[in-house]
Amino acid sequence: MLRITLSVVFAVSCFAQNAEEIFNKPPADVDQALRARITEFYGYAITNEPRKGEALVAEDTKDFYYNNNKPHFTHCEIRAIKYSDNFTKAAVTMFCGMKVFMLGFQDKVFDVPFASNWKIENGKWMWYVSEEQRRASPMGPMTPGPPVYTAQSDPNTHALPQIPATANFLYSMVKIEKGDVELKRGESAQLSISNTSPGVVYLQIEGKVPGVEATLDNSNPKQNEKAVLSLKAGDDAQSGTLQIVVNPIRQTFPIHVTVK
Repeated sequence: MLRITLSVVFAVSCFAQNAEEIFNKPPADVDQALRARITEFYGYAITNEPRKGEALVAEDTKDFYYNNNKPHFTHCEIRAIKYSDNFTKAAVTMFCGMKVFMLGFQDKVFDVPFASNWKIENGKWMWYVSEEQRRASPMGPMTPGPPVYTAQSDPNTHALPQIPATANFLYSMVKIEKGDVELKRGESAQLSISNTSPGVVYLQIEGKVPGVEATLDNSNPKQNEKAVLSLKAGDDAQSGTLQIVVNPIRQTFPIHVTVK
């Protein structure tokens, strides 16, 4: 009897978790039509033909589209779709490769998430940007944040992330625990460095504090990995500053070591 009861509870729980997915699944033709329009629209951003993209822009967004810069992508992939208004609107998460033109980034391509909003207008899916989103960027609201979707993510069961507008967001993706360390001679300390960027970063120590040994346990932390900077003050240690340099973005973290 207990086994039957647990089976029923489990079944009810699973149904509750998937109910939204079941009842909000779009008709196949609607989903296919949207995906085709998204692929076409972003295809013009890949081939750098923004004029052709105008035909897929909603009437209330055309002026905005004309007056703003058009990103040039190397590739794009649909990662998530969330439908609303009886499948007449959709919020889409795209991951697109783009070159970031910053010192140390030449020829570097990053996969960056982009918000993309669509609505049916005159029977066709059209790209649009709301009034609120227009204050942010030409491709939708762009402030950094997870979650990051995999190709297997269910498009109807996740809230879409907000998305970065400029390459400056890359500088917030690598963080160090603190920049000031106090040591006595013979003491050690450790600082944690976190990488939340889309890929691998390359850490190196530049400079040297006299009498202080500095080592990294992981010079190439991948996405969501950490590295630990270990500092050990010798008997002849003196105060000074070294730097942790993050490549390829050439971000620098100064570490001020005070020896008591």
